[in-house]
Amino acid sequence: MNAFKPFNKLTRNILPAVLVLSIAEVSAQSDKMPEQPEKNTTVTMVLGAEAPDGCELLGPVKGSSKENDSDTNNAPYVERLVKARNKLRNETQKLGGNTVHITYSNNSGKYEVPGADKEVIFAGNAYRCD
Repeated sequence: MNAFKPFNKLTRNILPAVLVLSIAEVSAQSDKMPEQPEKNTTVTMVLGAEAPDGCELLGPVKGSSKENDSDTNNAPYVERLVKARNKLRNETQKLGGNTVHITYSNNSGKYEVPGADKEVIFAGNAYRCD
């Protein structure tokens, strides 16, 4: 049994350091996650020719996968798609809306065409529906 005492002492000294490093790694990874909606309110996304009935029009909204003109488009397609959708949701929420009618989408970023822009864009109108 005496052979395990140094191992237990070593384990007790190393375990807190490993725990701290693990927590630091998890917090560093959270910076890499796609931007999430600012609020917990649900925003319904509607596609189709007709706008939702019985709703108050709040104004136009746009969601893009690009942060700025120097964005590199190196992110995977799904990440760009989620980023554009979340920005559209955030813009709708900023106007006080709970529904967005998507009237335009540029989804050409799905295809890997050399030299082509990979930006994903959603545009539409924000509504407040009861």
